[in-house]
Amino acid sequence: MDPVSSSPPLVALLGGSFNPPHAGHFRIAIECAEALLPAETLFVPCACPPHKSADNLLPFDFRVALLRAALAEAGMDKSFGVCEVESERSGPSYTADTLAILAARRPDARLAFIMGGEDYAQLSTWRRWRELSALADLVVLPRGERSRESFCDTTRSLWPEARETQTPFPAVTEAFVLPGGERLLFLPQPLLDISSSMTRERWLQGRRLDFLMPQSVRNLLRERESMVRRLWERFPESAGVR
Repeated sequence: MDPVSSSPPLVALLGGSFNPPHAGHFRIAIECAEALLPAETLFVPCACPPHKSADNLLPFDFRVALLRAALAEAGMDKSFGVCEVESERSGPSYTADTLAILAARRPDARLAFIMGGEDYAQLSTWRRWRELSALADLVVLPRGERSRESFCDTTRSLWPEARETQTPFPAVTEAFVLPGGERLLFLPQPLLDISSSMTRERWLQGRRLDFLMPQSVRNLLRERESMVRRLWERFPESAGVR
């Protein structure tokens, strides 16, 4: 299959707290866009993450502004954008709810939800996780050793009915298809061991964040330093159901 001419158009979704957004987030978006050739690549900031404490979470609108500033600084074309759908509802921002809303709004598109290998291995703990594959292709990125083997083992465990198939994109090394045509894809990535928690810690310590965080993001954090410091010095996140 030729991914360029396939129909309907593909919309890639990269969710996260983006607290703050950093170089790793933007490289993931670029790598996935180059590999999957989507019509759009959208950052989907989480409004109320069910798997983390909100004690140190920057305001949603501010995180959106950080993302938009970074995209503008990099001169990203209009195929890269920010989706604010999770700000439209109250309560925890469960992924299944978000994908259901976006699938209803974009019946003309095929959604691809990008997630890390560690999250994929814990997918059975997510709320209504069985619905995710019906709403979007799941694109799994490596994290740690045995990522490829872990992806295959997890897929066979969660979806015994899934069958291996020819990869639809040259960069995808493992692909499974479900009876309804939904795809589960493994996409290798360069290892960039950067996390939001690491950048928060360095920012609080006054350390240099060159090449870890876009200059525009650092500028906005500096402008709101009092608010950012007050939130980030709170207790770290705690795990929960996504």
